[in-house]
Amino acid sequence: MAIQIIHLLVLGISLAAPIGPIKVEMIKRGMTGGFWPSWLIGLGGVTGDFLFLLVIYLGAEHLFAHHYIVVLTYMLGSFFLLKLGVNSLVKQEILKREDTVASFSPWYQPFFIGFLIALLNPLNIVFWFSVYGATLEEMKGELPSSLSFVYSLFILVGIILWNLNVAFTVHFGRHLLTDKFLRIVSIVAGLVLIGYGLRFAFSFLRLIFHLV
Repeated sequence: MAIQIIHLLVLGISLAAPIGPIKVEMIKRGMTGGFWPSWLIGLGGVTGDFLFLLVIYLGAEHLFAHHYIVVLTYMLGSFFLLKLGVNSLVKQEILKREDTVASFSPWYQPFFIGFLIALLNPLNIVFWFSVYGATLEEMKGELPSSLSFVYSLFILVGIILWNLNVAFTVHFGRHLLTDKFLRIVSIVAGLVLIGYGLRFAFSFLRLIFHLV
């Protein structure tokens, strides 16, 4: 069983490691606000992941087999990421180190942003409803149903461990950076988020054309 746990931990880390929308937002928030804003983005993302895990475990994965739900996800995901990206580009002009230290946004704001990114990211949906769905079926053949759910949580543990790594790394590394570099990070992060948003927007349009 230890091998199974390690496999699930690695699966979670593999999901969290690529530089996607959540990691970009974690790095940007960590550069400007330190550990807690970055960690809260990641924690919100993990909460969204837990909802996907729960939905699939309860057997409701057929919801995303409906074409209209997939189309809606791409539309909302593209809009949200484009909005985040544009905000990042606009705010970089006024970003200074003294502003980052004195940033007191409510804790729930970065948490909710991370939650929405996870919930509206089609790439995240593909992972949970394909890779995790297959992994769960495999576990159910080897373990009791309740135990397979407990083991599934180790995927989230892997994600949490990687998010902690990112938040700590950015927090301790940001003090070595200049204001100019912080603005560059904000610009790059904004462009990456806009890139993901445009990608999802093109997928949304392609799916719409298939419907008509």
